[in-house]
Amino acid sequence: MIQRFTAPLRPCFQQSGWLLVLAALLLPAQPIAAAPDLLPVEQIRVIEGGDKLGLRQPSSVRITSDNRTLVLDGVSNRVVIYNHEGKFQGSFGKGGSAKAELSRPLGMTLDARDHVYIADSGNARIQIYSPDGKHLNQIKLPQSKQQKRPDPTDLAIDNQRQLLYVVDNENHQVLVYSLKERKFIRTVGGMSHQEDGFRWPFSLYIDATGRLYIVDVINTRVRTILPEKGFGFGHDIGRWGVEKGELFRPKGVAVDASGHIFISDSYLGVIQMFDKKGRFQAVLSDGQGKIKHFTTPARLYFDNNGLLYVVEMFANRISVYRIKS
Repeated sequence: MIQRFTAPLRPCFQQSGWLLVLAALLLPAQPIAAAPDLLPVEQIRVIEGGDKLGLRQPSSVRITSDNRTLVLDGVSNRVVIYNHEGKFQGSFGKGGSAKAELSRPLGMTLDARDHVYIADSGNARIQIYSPDGKHLNQIKLPQSKQQKRPDPTDLAIDNQRQLLYVVDNENHQVLVYSLKERKFIRTVGGMSHQEDGFRWPFSLYIDATGRLYIVDVINTRVRTILPEKGFGFGHDIGRWGVEKGELFRPKGVAVDASGHIFISDSYLGVIQMFDKKGRFQAVLSDGQGKIKHFTTPARLYFDNNGLLYVVEMFANRISVYRIKS
């Protein structure tokens, strides 16, 4: 029988003392071998703040070309900067002119020059900053009379095709812009539980080929978009459920250098790995034969060294792991 993710959350009945002594005598002392569908991880470090504010529901993380870590600190409406040693260096996005301020920011990405693009959800716009936090520009999102106020929750940049993608959660769509001119090109999707749309998409990730992965939260799947095929939909990953290979409330997605797709489930607190065709491969574990449980894992991110950054939003931290495959 497949192990359920919810099993570790169920109460355990206390066993009598003599049974525990007998088990200690009979069971071998060597470590438990990992199951084939468990992928052990080792925690490298934790990012939790650095100044008196700390982190308050962080929502995204990125690494610059000079190895600084940028954390989008959602409730505090700012981007926090750490140097290559993990020491707090400052922040931006909070204070100053209203034009430069953030309100409930949810998504963040970098272009080839380390310019910082932020999904400024509370202001229904995209904010653009220099690597050091100087406000450069902004993009106001389109809204027709039939649509609700845009709600940008994430974004990604395709440097090869010079395209900017924005998730509009409230209107159940992905917006496509030219990166250089910041000109709106088209929308993809719409409100639907069928193959032609989304229901409250949240996160967005782009792999080395330019393929897009969109977390379609209420439809409990990750959708793929193929820009080389007219922005048509490719295969979906996952389905509703609480077994391995299934999703209950997916929130984050990231793709490693080998093309493996990692998806976080914020409610079940697990992270699963799928192959390029969307087939379940493994769930992250603690190395002792047990499924690794995170606290509301939201966004995921891989750096150039293959380290996995897990945004544990309601734990107010970013946890960094090495995958021990």
